[in-house]
Amino acid sequence: MKATRERCLRCFEPLHVAREELPVWRTLHISDRIGLQVAIVAAVAVLGLVWVLWSTRDKSAVGGEAQPVPSSSAMVTPPAPAGSSAPAPNPLAQPAAENPAAPSAPPPTAAADPAADAGSGNDLAATRHAFEEKLKNDPNDTVALNGLGLVLQRMGEQQGALAAFRHALEIAPRNATVRINMARLEGQMGQWSRAADDYRLAARLQPNDYEPQYNLGVALQQAHEDAAAIPELETAIQLSPREPAAHRALAASYEKVGRGADAIREYRRYLELAPEAPDADAIRDRAQRLSRS
Repeated sequence: MKATRERCLRCFEPLHVAREELPVWRTLHISDRIGLQVAIVAAVAVLGLVWVLWSTRDKSAVGGEAQPVPSSSAMVTPPAPAGSSAPAPNPLAQPAAENPAAPSAPPPTAAADPAADAGSGNDLAATRHAFEEKLKNDPNDTVALNGLGLVLQRMGEQQGALAAFRHALEIAPRNATVRINMARLEGQMGQWSRAADDYRLAARLQPNDYEPQYNLGVALQQAHEDAAAIPELETAIQLSPREPAAHRALAASYEKVGRGADAIREYRRYLELAPEAPDADAIRDRAQRLSRS
């Protein structure tokens, strides 16, 4: 039968030709087909991206916040005099006792030492000579004066070092680095009230710097002014909340002024930040004794 024939030749009834069923997508207009294909590709891409993000997610975040790595301030030991093999005694060292008092804060940190690369003996002498020669050409060179002061301090010539720092500060009274170095020397010499004054000036010059602020609090502690040390150490913690040394120092001052609950809180915070510290067991025992008293 011809496809173009419309009626039956015998009965002349209309003919119904069966048409081939086409897939749905082939019945769409060409623009609709393109849109559908783009949508499918985009969906596959999104699913792939989700899988990649899931497989590479930070697994340390699962189950809680990651613990920070403990850190502590640099502990500086006063240098030994030239020609001595034993280190100089630490003026902050506390004698052992059956019922120890509140632990002292770690010693203040020091500003950068341009003589640090010099070892001892001939090296220090050569470094000293270099600074002195430079000062012959320019007596007001504050960098050379600061360096000479540090070298003399390492050689055990404290008065000469103090004179060099003072001369530098007469030329540049707002030099915070020299001010901090002189304060550290004053503390080494046991002049803690003077050290506190110089650390206070340095902290004003660098109001956002943790180091002079923390050192000010420690100097006040060593001068037996714990009530005055507390707000300074609280400010240091505001500047650097995760520094363990400041929490330990603040706890000691709280304990000395009778603020036991605050001392326990700060001792525990210190242990949270520095659980492996050498004095961790002693601090833990101290906090427990305070909690029972």
